[in-house]
Amino acid sequence: MVQLAWVVDIDEDKAQRIATEQGCRWSTQLTEALPDVDAVIIASATDTHFPYIMESLRADKAVLAEKPISHELHEVIEAVELAKHRNLPFVCGYQRRADRHFRALKQQLDAGAVGKMKVVKTCSRDNPLPPLEYLRTSGGIFHDMLIHDFDMLDFLSNGEQPESVTAIGHCYNSEIQKMNDIDTCAVMFKYANGMMAMVDTSRDASYGYDQRIEVFGEKGMLTAHNELTSTVELATGAGHLRPPAMYSFPQRYLQAYRSELTEFIELVRAGRSSEAHAKEQVAMLRHPGVVRATMAAELSWKLGRTVQLAEVEVSQPEATETTEGSEAKNMFGDSFRNYANSQRQEKVAATYGLMHQNQTVEFVQEQREKWLKFNKGEFTVMEVIAMLDELVDDSDPDVDIPNSIHDFQTAERIREQWPGEEFDWFHLVGLLHDLGKVMALPKMAGKDTLPQWAVVGDTFPVGCAPAEDAIVFPEAFRENPDYHHPLFSTKNGIYHPGCGITKLMFSWGHDEYMYQMLKFNGCTIPEHGLNMIRLHSLYPWHDKGAYSHLESPEDAETKKWVKEFNKFDLYSKADAVPDVEKLKPYYASLLKKYNLDGKLQW
Repeated sequence: MVQLAWVVDIDEDKAQRIATEQGCRWSTQLTEALPDVDAVIIASATDTHFPYIMESLRADKAVLAEKPISHELHEVIEAVELAKHRNLPFVCGYQRRADRHFRALKQQLDAGAVGKMKVVKTCSRDNPLPPLEYLRTSGGIFHDMLIHDFDMLDFLSNGEQPESVTAIGHCYNSEIQKMNDIDTCAVMFKYANGMMAMVDTSRDASYGYDQRIEVFGEKGMLTAHNELTSTVELATGAGHLRPPAMYSFPQRYLQAYRSELTEFIELVRAGRSSEAHAKEQVAMLRHPGVVRATMAAELSWKLGRTVQLAEVEVSQPEATETTEGSEAKNMFGDSFRNYANSQRQEKVAATYGLMHQNQTVEFVQEQREKWLKFNKGEFTVMEVIAMLDELVDDSDPDVDIPNSIHDFQTAERIREQWPGEEFDWFHLVGLLHDLGKVMALPKMAGKDTLPQWAVVGDTFPVGCAPAEDAIVFPEAFRENPDYHHPLFSTKNGIYHPGCGITKLMFSWGHDEYMYQMLKFNGCTIPEHGLNMIRLHSLYPWHDKGAYSHLESPEDAETKKWVKEFNKFDLYSKADAVPDVEKLKPYYASLLKKYNLDGKLQW
């Protein structure tokens, strides 16, 4: 017998209502449910999939998760490797693989009906247009829609990996355009064996939900037509009248979803020594390749040119981790963010120890009063960047070069991946993000110069209990006075659930100072760009999923942009040192464009 034992949702009322309907228990925390279950089905908001998957796998539970595992390739690899290492059932829900029509087409392919595949065409057109609230957190058309087609290409080709991809697109919907996304796209892949694959997709097809596949081979052609509401066709003297297409995906894939869930249950029942389990352990190894193809297609659209799949590995080091365990390295040869035994371990640990002991509500309030008057002097951005030549970040296990160099590394990495005038504010964010570290330099701060533990490192909210399982070097919190405070030591502390991450008061550091300084000086960078600066060190939230109970709906879009920025902030530390003097004229033009040229108040 299969029984629903728990319902977990951050919406307490919803969780309680569904649990009552289903006759099961409920919670707002997955941790509470895990001891009592054999398997976990994850169908939560997109940006929560990865932390829930990892928590479930670490608890030795079978997992069926809605796609995506993550939009971050290194996280996809991490999840697959954990499931493989623990020999656990782990299924990511690409429901088209369970559709009876597509399976019938695949059976004929495998039987050699059309011989060697030459061209594959898939069509994927949505109906109706998804809610804008959903689209803001979906990851964009490539990671939300097209990844289904890319997984289907993997399915039909028995795991063939493309060599190159060309993607073009356009946005007809002005609201989607504001999200820096597109609503209509065409993609072409080229494979080493000569095969070509073409995908066209749209967010909105007025005639109904449209999903088709055509495979052209040396012996003929296979076609899976779009499924209609019935097979009845009316023929009169006026012509032929066919029934409409299915309304949307819940109607079109009702059978597929049922089959997918049934097969997952059968997989878990079969046990870890079964043939079905062995096959799924192999099948799940495809996920990093599907995500890599998705990233390459998106990059092709952004750059306006054909992209070789190998470029994704070179230009985005998180993609260099493989199922054999190799991974991107920092300048010391360590894994990025290695806080266990890095070359700079002693200094890094000491900095975080002092931070976690001393960052209290009272201390943060004192620093805000002292620094947010912006009376330390007037300097240009380039003058402050020059000051940072004197600072090496004692909290960073990845680099021991001046922060000024890292600022240009980050900006140039972003400029390469997000070219064009419409994203030039993003380039400038890369240059500015760490400038607040001048609070640790006497040349700027004078008598108010702060120790590095009050300037650098990962941040966290003060005024509530620290998320110790998501924060590096958490032991020192026990020496922090707020740790034992009757209010500040509670889960919610001085906040209320759903208040919004941007409403929190964070440990004092360069992020908050720089955000407030830019606002004070009239910077016109978009708010999501400014939030990248403010929240990029809030790793417990955007990387580990902590403090989710304090999130508001708007935070999903904020987190998407912060995570996008952090790919460049982190992995650019392995880049070569840029020629700063050659780059200065370009960034000077951006400073002028976004109202940051000349002397600013610091």
